[in-house]
Amino acid sequence: MFPFKFSDVAPSYDTAEVFYVRIDPEISLPEELLKALYYLLWFPGYFGFNWDALYDCLRDLEWIPCRKVVLVHKTLPNLPEEELKVYLEVLRDAIIDWAADEEHELEVFFRTADRRAVESLLTS
Repeated sequence: MFPFKFSDVAPSYDTAEVFYVRIDPEISLPEELLKALYYLLWFPGYFGFNWDALYDCLRDLEWIPCRKVVLVHKTLPNLPEEELKVYLEVLRDAIIDWAADEEHELEVFFRTADRRAVESLLTS
């Protein structure tokens, strides 16, 4: 149904084997989120700071040495609803596209309390 993972406890991984990223819960603008992801995921200099560029980079990740990349959201970014929906769609599509690939694996976590909001946005 939805490729995201939901948990009340932040997942724990060996950071020598997993590229682990925590998204700042204070982010409230799309530009802030894109800039944070640019730095946290070591995106290349050509990153365009828009949703299409985010998708393209999430589907590449050749610069990340670990096979598994994990994004953890302590809470949903406080973005306008339409922007949040696009962000969730980009994440969903990137996860699904990596599912058949052996080069990388993308996992995205949200709080269990955010499950209904995520599902609602993605089915509207």
